[in-house]
Amino acid sequence: MPTTPASLPPADAPRADFVALRNAARAGDRAARHAIQGQHPAVWRVPPFDTSELEALLQRPAASSEERFGDGDALKFGNSSTVQRVTLADGRRAVLKHYLPTKRFDPRDRLGHSKAMRSLLAAEALQRRGLSVAEAWAAWSYSKQGSFLLLEDLSGLLPLHEAVIAVDGEARAALLANVADVVRRMHRSGVAYRDLKPSNVMVQMPGTSVSDLRFLDHDRNRFLKNSVPTKQAMRDLAALHAGLPPQVRASERLRALTHYDARLLKREMWQRFMPSLLEEASLRKHRWIAHKLLSGETPAASDL
Repeated sequence: MPTTPASLPPADAPRADFVALRNAARAGDRAARHAIQGQHPAVWRVPPFDTSELEALLQRPAASSEERFGDGDALKFGNSSTVQRVTLADGRRAVLKHYLPTKRFDPRDRLGHSKAMRSLLAAEALQRRGLSVAEAWAAWSYSKQGSFLLLEDLSGLLPLHEAVIAVDGEARAALLANVADVVRRMHRSGVAYRDLKPSNVMVQMPGTSVSDLRFLDHDRNRFLKNSVPTKQAMRDLAALHAGLPPQVRASERLRALTHYDARLLKREMWQRFMPSLLEEASLRKHRWIAHKLLSGETPAASDL
């Protein structure tokens, strides 16, 4: 785990600043990967302890997720993973995620490349680039049982889709501007998130600084040598756009877009990139689509 979080350059910083950040972070990424050795390795970022009781909570047979968890702490009960908020022996609250086995024998788990291990490494890779995350405390796996990830509990924060309707007016504009600014800096630092939906962005209100945004779910992150290409970055913006609730108006979304990159509102850039963004957003499970924006025409200044 990075001992000192990196400093994320401003969105408009010179290219050289982000080149230096990416190079240093990628060196740290390689060192972290090489440190994982042996079969079914366990990586701990907190003092290790016996996890058998926690694992039993996720594996206990039951007719339903309500019977299995009972106390309302079940966060997800799916076909590929199970997530529960747990209490550790020392009283700390944490989140335990179990990536269920997808096949009878998975060499990736045995060789230290399980989904849990990749998620831990990805979370720390984000920290090396100056971004805040739900800290990964441990990752481990067992033969034929999948892998486990223990995370810091962020129950005191709001997911972005709830945070934006907890405020309005200039407070909402400031929150959205900060999200856009941080995502722009993320892309310049070489991070393609690939699942940047609002439920994966936790907000410490008022949400107006880099450290106020904490990122979750890193299974699909990609860490590139260069800045994320615009076409690829549009997928992250599409996920954010699709997942925001209807209370966030088209004008507010467009203002946030100018904070990400004002050049996108120029006719050539708009026609080149925005139709694909809006099309992808329309195909996602979403709350709302700004149909006014689907014409492919550059918005007028009065729309902002």
